Amino acid sequence: MRSKVQELAQLAYKCVKQVKDEANEMDKMNKKGKEFASKYLAYARKLPSMIIYNGLLTTVAFAKAKAKKASTKAEAKEEEKGKREQGEKVEALAWKMLLGHLEKFLNEEGIKQENKDFIEFLSECEVQEYRLITKRVLDFSLWLKRIAEGEIEDEGKAD
Repeated sequence: MRSKVQELAQLAYKCVKQVKDEANEMDKMNKKGKEFASKYLAYARKLPSMIIYNGLLTTVAFAKAKAKKASTKAEAKEEEKGKREQGEKVEALAWKMLLGHLEKFLNEEGIKQENKDFIEFLSECEVQEYRLITKRVLDFSLWLKRIAEGEIEDEGKAD
């Protein structure tokens, strides 16, 4: 039998491993895999403090907007130039993957249903439930940060 802390650490490790695997695949295709991993690391480092200072719902809305905004900018430039801007695509992918990991955590905990929108789910919660969810996501985000710092090489230019 494992403790909750061990389960959090194991899931966080699986998520970071997914990031590393994705980065390796991107590198094989001559895309910016190291930059993607570095961006993910930077966002994982910021996530706990963003949740503390802004709240979970606001942080999720911000991250979702960044993921969408980055891909929308890239699509607009793609139409103009005929190709997608790699840097913006990498940023969008990093935010999208980080949000996906938070949702995966809540799904595995049995807190959130997979088919429900993340923002809609959080905005419909009762106050006590929202506080509990925020605490659990904060605990998970701290593990994501710790493991990402240990597993992902920092290039120092992702912020």
